[in-house]
Amino acid sequence: MTPMSDLLSFVFIAQTTMLVITCVLLVYPVVTYSRNVAHTRGLLLLAGAFCALTVSYVTAVAFGMTLVSSALDLAASLLAAAGIWQFARPFVQFDEGTVETTAVGETTGGVRECRGRLTARDSRSRRASRC
Repeated sequence: MTPMSDLLSFVFIAQTTMLVITCVLLVYPVVTYSRNVAHTRGLLLLAGAFCALTVSYVTAVAFGMTLVSSALDLAASLLAAAGIWQFARPFVQFDEGTVETTAVGETTGGVRECRGRLTARDSRSRRASRC
């Protein structure tokens, strides 16, 4: 083995170890203290996405399985989307009605009111900024 190969092996092992520790630190408190954790399902889905990315990294770098790695990346992205949906679900409403807005008082100004009044000289002066 060359010194560069030893360095790459060490970096791979260090990164994989940190990813696995992070997965455990994400999942363990949520599972252990699930009664005290808000959005348990969303956090578990996001942790599952991170764990899928960890396995994807290992399969791509250590084993060279790019197809399996791509499938795991897809699964991780779907898990992340589902986890984000669990957080956003209470705030999303699907109403069939349209959104109506009304102006408070009389509105003035805007592009239509200023179009006919600007000349080349006015556009360089301070009066143009009032329109």
